[in-house]
Amino acid sequence: MSHTQDGSELLTGPGAGGLLRSAVGNSGGVLHSWQLDHVDHRPGRSTKALYRTQVSWPELDGPQAPAREELFGASAHIGEREKNLYVAEQTLVMTDGDINVRVWRYPHDPWLPMLPLVCYPDIVGRTLHDLGAAIGPDPSVPIAIDVVSYRPGRRAVLRASQGDRAVYLKVMQPHRSGEIVDRHHRLHAAGVPVPEVIAHHNGLVVLAELPGRPLARAVIDEGVDACRAEDLVALLDRLPASMYSLSLRPPWTDSVEFYSGIVSSSVPSLGPRLDALVRSLRDGLTALEQRMDMRPHDVVHGDFYEAQVFVESGKVVGLLDIDTVGPGRRADDLACLLAHLSVLADYGNAGRIDRATQERVEEAIGTWHEMFSERVDPTELALRSAGVVLSLATGPHRQQEAAWEAATEAIVRVAEEWVSAARRAEAQRHARTAAKQAANPPVTDSGPADPASPTQGPTGVRPVPPQHAAPQSGPPENTGPLPPQSLSPRPVQTNEPHAPPPQPSGSRSDTGDDSPTQERRIDSILPG
Repeated sequence: MSHTQDGSELLTGPGAGGLLRSAVGNSGGVLHSWQLDHVDHRPGRSTKALYRTQVSWPELDGPQAPAREELFGASAHIGEREKNLYVAEQTLVMTDGDINVRVWRYPHDPWLPMLPLVCYPDIVGRTLHDLGAAIGPDPSVPIAIDVVSYRPGRRAVLRASQGDRAVYLKVMQPHRSGEIVDRHHRLHAAGVPVPEVIAHHNGLVVLAELPGRPLARAVIDEGVDACRAEDLVALLDRLPASMYSLSLRPPWTDSVEFYSGIVSSSVPSLGPRLDALVRSLRDGLTALEQRMDMRPHDVVHGDFYEAQVFVESGKVVGLLDIDTVGPGRRADDLACLLAHLSVLADYGNAGRIDRATQERVEEAIGTWHEMFSERVDPTELALRSAGVVLSLATGPHRQQEAAWEAATEAIVRVAEEWVSAARRAEAQRHARTAAKQAANPPVTDSGPADPASPTQGPTGVRPVPPQHAAPQSGPPENTGPLPPQSLSPRPVQTNEPHAPPPQPSGSRSDTGDDSPTQERRIDSILPG
């Protein structure tokens, strides 16, 4: 088996077909075709991949039976050992002496032992009944299973519905679920509108459905009218101070080198731009630390973006995915939302959303960005936004989107535009400082200040959000460090766009091992 030191070449290249053929044949099946669907790549450490296949099972279905669609997962670990492996019986391990590859058939994920007990309509009812979490009173009514997302070895989210009632099934590694349940209980008791925990067991958490609809949908349909920026900030401010004692959640910008490494390994031509982007972020944050206290003073959500917030009639009514709540900086939460929205708005430049939708999203970004900049330092907000956008640049390759190289470059460009926004914010801050100094010169022995000095300039000037410009062949004009003397505003540009996209989304752990991705809906697959 030819391979890189982390298995990425093997699991994403033509050699993956041989692995899958061996795994399917070992189980009595015949592999007809395969397609890479999802990649979790940790350069120099490990790779996990998900494949969509067409497989026939002659012994089970008969020699003439048509092939069926199946999901298969695979993992390779070289730079790090396998951890938290729970159920390995239904997996196949292959090795050439240097690298071990583990392959499994969905839903028998060795890291998620409860997944097989909730993904089949004829089994999930019994599982919920045994947990005291039956959806409806009549067990004879069929239960529909909708797979919302699945990241091999990490987590899965499924929606189980019966009639007009539904619950969400959050499947994770068992060692994590106790802490997640505790967080839900504490936040619910504090009046934060998180989903109620109905039941939990061994890495499965059953959650009630929230009212309203996701802000991700509302902002596409209604733009800024979906909810007020003040209500979004107020929702975060309701996170109780008692949660400050939880583990520190590092900001996304702490991991920019990690994300840059993932992106540059998949699109090497972006390497110079990524290096410049990382330098700009590091230099900008260093400059911030010299003029303000950058310690974590707030309780933060940790992964706050439009898919996590539910709204109804213009009001915020729910908050999802509180796995990362803990101490941090408010700028990180607000930047996370702006970053995801800016990637969504940029979809218009590739024709993935129509012009009217792009304009609605851009109006929301502009309005909310202005209010957020009154709450936190505008330069920090823009730099943190750039860091989150960079983390999202791993998504197109992971999800194997069509034209993923171009999609990756577009996201890197959005991150560069946020760095430019940080420069403009700093330029405006320096201009305001200079105006104040001119209006109020220091008193010296030579006499009082000149009464004819200029009056104080405006203090409410806010930087505009990143311009969603058409893709460039190279980096934008200002991608270097952030020395104050180099800061200068740029004119706003507008562009044309077009049709409905996957929503940018993200999620992480405090070790960087559960890094963000653009997760999209996976059609229900019912293996036999």
